[in-house]
Amino acid sequence: MKWIASDYWEMIKRSLRHIRHDPEQLTNVTLQPVLMVVLMKFVLGGAISTGFADGSYIDFVLPGIFIVAAAFAAISTTTSVAVDLQDGVTDRFRTLPMAKSAVVTGHVIADLARSLVGVAVTAAAGYAVGFRASAGLGGWMAAIAVILLVTLALSWLAALVGLLGKSLEVAQQLAAVIIIPVFLSGALVPAGTMPGWLRVVTANQPITEAVDSLRALLAGQPAGTHLWLAVTEFAAIIVIAFTLATTLFRRAATA
Repeated sequence: MKWIASDYWEMIKRSLRHIRHDPEQLTNVTLQPVLMVVLMKFVLGGAISTGFADGSYIDFVLPGIFIVAAAFAAISTTTSVAVDLQDGVTDRFRTLPMAKSAVVTGHVIADLARSLVGVAVTAAAGYAVGFRASAGLGGWMAAIAVILLVTLALSWLAALVGLLGKSLEVAQQLAAVIIIPVFLSGALVPAGTMPGWLRVVTANQPITEAVDSLRALLAGQPAGTHLWLAVTEFAAIIVIAFTLATTLFRRAATA
C-alpha cells in the first residue's frame, strides 16, 4: 500500500508541476469565470427574474458560475490525458513497476487545485460587482466541499473522455459533453422558467442539485435534500467514472 500511495503522490506532483510551468492552464478557471460574472451582472442581470427576495441576479447566479468554473477546470484533464496517450507517455509509464491508475489520478487531483483557484477568483469577482453571502465560515467550507466534489466527478468524466478520444482534437471536441449538462441545468437561470418537458430534466439533474445546495449554503439556509442528493449522485458518478477510466487506461497502456 505504501508504494501505491507513493505512486499516486508522484503523479499528483507531476501534474501540479505542469501547472507551474504552463500557467495558461489556469485560464479556464480565472479569465472565463470573471468574464461570465461581468456578463451576467451587467448584460443579462437586468433581464432575468430569479425569484430571490431581493431580486439580485448576481446572488442567484454566482453559485452556478462556481460550477461552470469547475466544469472548465475539468476539461484540462481531458487534454492532459489525451496528450499523454498521443505523446507515448502512457507507454513509458507502462514499463515501470507502478500503479497504472496513478497517472490518470494525478491529472484529476491537479484539477482540484485548479478548481480552488477558480473558486477564489470567481468569489473575488462576484464580491467586486455586488455579490453578498450570508454564510459564515462553516457555510463557505461546506460550499467549497460541494464544489470540489463536483470538480472531482467532472474530472473523472473528463479523464474518461480523454481516453475515449482517438486524438487530441477528437478528445477536445468530445469534452463538450462535460459542459453541456451545466448549461442544461438551473445554474444560470431558474429551472421554473423553462418549458415543462425541459424542466423535468433540468430541475432533477445532479448539477442543479449541487447549485441549489450552494445557493442555500451561501445564503446561510439549510440545504435540505438538495445537499444529500448532490453528494449521493456525484459520489456515484465518481465511482462509475473512476472504474471505467482506470479500466480504459490499462487497456490503452497494453494496446
